Amino acid sequence: MSTFSHSRIASYETCPLRYKYAYIAGIKVEAEDTVETFLGSRVHEALEKLYRNLQFEKLMSLKELLAFFTREWGKNWKDNIVIVKRDYTQENYRRMGERYLRDYYRKYKPFNKGKVLGLETTDFLPLDEGGRYKFFIRIDRLMDMGDGLYEVHDYKTNTALPKQGELDKDRQLAMYSLWVRRQFKDFKKVRLVWHFVAFDKELDSYRTE
Repeated sequence: MSTFSHSRIASYETCPLRYKYAYIAGIKVEAEDTVETFLGSRVHEALEKLYRNLQFEKLMSLKELLAFFTREWGKNWKDNIVIVKRDYTQENYRRMGERYLRDYYRKYKPFNKGKVLGLETTDFLPLDEGGRYKFFIRIDRLMDMGDGLYEVHDYKTNTALPKQGELDKDRQLAMYSLWVRRQFKDFKKVRLVWHFVAFDKELDSYRTE
């Protein structure tokens, strides 16, 4: 079975030789962890914790959410994490994460629109009838909004806001929308939602069959 993912395909598009070494030859290369990826991971964890608690009828306060974020930041931080922008420290980035979560919490509280179907949902989307080729699915948050409308939510900590045309051509969430289309018999439409938390912006896109 050959399994593909958005990151694997992006790796091939960037450098076919790099793809060959990593995914065909299986040569392990130790990748540097940057403060940007570290920040993204901690924000994702905090939002997953928020919605996971909601599934158990527990609404975290903003104070509790920020405390969880700060605790996970301290527990996971390593001195070898790369900070390229020398004018800033890890504390600057940690405060950025707090601001992202604070803005998100205030915007969406009490988080009662739709039904959460999955958090960090993983699966494989068959690309051929025999199922030999598959695409790896990982959805940050999957929502049932009722009347056949589903939403795929993705959190982004990018410090650059994309244009709408870029989102309309996005491959990753388009593949996720195809997976959603095949999963639910009452499917009518899927809304692809990006949360650009650095800007407190929600952008969306749709895909036809």
